[in-house]
Amino acid sequence: MASVLLVPAIVAGLALLGFQTYSLITGKSFRDFDFNIGKLWSSTEEEVTRFPADRGVSSRPSLPLFLEEEDAFKGITSAGISPPTLTKKVQTFLPTIKEDKPLLTKSVEELIDLENINSVQISTAIESPQMQRYYSRLESEYLINPDLVPLQGKWYVGINFAPCLGYRTFSYDPSLVHGVVTDGQYRYTYGLTESSRNLSDRSITSYSIGIDIGRRLTNRISVFSGFNYAHYGEQLQVSHADVTNPNYEDATFMGKKPLYERHNSEDKTKNIPFTNKYSYYEIPLGVSIDVANLSKARVTIDAAFHYQRLDYVNALVYDFETDYYYWAEKQERIFRRNGCATSAGITLSQYVTERFEVFVNPQFKFNLTSTFQKPYPVTQNQYTSGLRIGFKQQVF
Repeated sequence: MASVLLVPAIVAGLALLGFQTYSLITGKSFRDFDFNIGKLWSSTEEEVTRFPADRGVSSRPSLPLFLEEEDAFKGITSAGISPPTLTKKVQTFLPTIKEDKPLLTKSVEELIDLENINSVQISTAIESPQMQRYYSRLESEYLINPDLVPLQGKWYVGINFAPCLGYRTFSYDPSLVHGVVTDGQYRYTYGLTESSRNLSDRSITSYSIGIDIGRRLTNRISVFSGFNYAHYGEQLQVSHADVTNPNYEDATFMGKKPLYERHNSEDKTKNIPFTNKYSYYEIPLGVSIDVANLSKARVTIDAAFHYQRLDYVNALVYDFETDYYYWAEKQERIFRRNGCATSAGITLSQYVTERFEVFVNPQFKFNLTSTFQKPYPVTQNQYTSGLRIGFKQQVF
């Protein structure tokens, strides 16, 4: 969509620039164009030289034009015929010759006179009404007016969108898993280990979108809130469950049969990726501190606390007792419905008009509460890093 809209906009901008240049040089506007189709083929007739018929010139050339006069008399005498008295006719061509007109008329001679050229004032051409209209049009077409003076209101509203990269921390409590033996710094288990899970999982791309509401307290400090919808997750490496395995018949978790088992480290061709997705409604409460104020821009440091409410889950959950993965949704009791997160970032804002500004905000967000709740043994904290972009409108 961006390319479809951007290409015509660039072409239209170049066409407008060309027309403005033509208007500046010729002094003509769009209304001065004549689109009469007959004028496309009209031309000035050139004067053609013709030979008038009343000058006594025959249209067909006579014999004396091709024979010398003496040869003609010799041929007649040898035949015994007395030559008649010949009247010598000379065929002449009388082309119409135009008079050369003087190349320079008096007005042109006066125009190129050095005294007249020296008397021309450049300032009068620059200060002409046509040039003034051209300059005013250029000033009105600035993307950002150089004379812009921002007006910061006490309140502002805005919209933000953030493409980001999502991942998680992962650990589990061995005291809640049967069959785990701890010996010093080592754990012995038949199930999935932390190191195996951390090596096989991958980060995913996600996004968040929301509405911002802010209140300026002082010249440098503002508080903000709003409403956001954020996505988190990670990608697993799993393989299809072997239904011929005797353990498969008795395996069950959350009232469901297993779909996948842990990834195969020996034959990686059997592994398939599966993306776990978690979505939350979020209400942030934060503070912004201006660290640099420019003429039309400012740089701020932002920090916020987010209240979260779980909305959507599409994930595979590992069961340490049966050593299988099970598909789960948000209604499963192992997921924490309410949580909290914290975020921090640096925001660069640029005023486009007196009360309208756009911003970019590199941000890092970390969930303080685990995705799961006890007695499920896994502690998993989701986090994202991304670039928030959006705009703000100063209200009053």
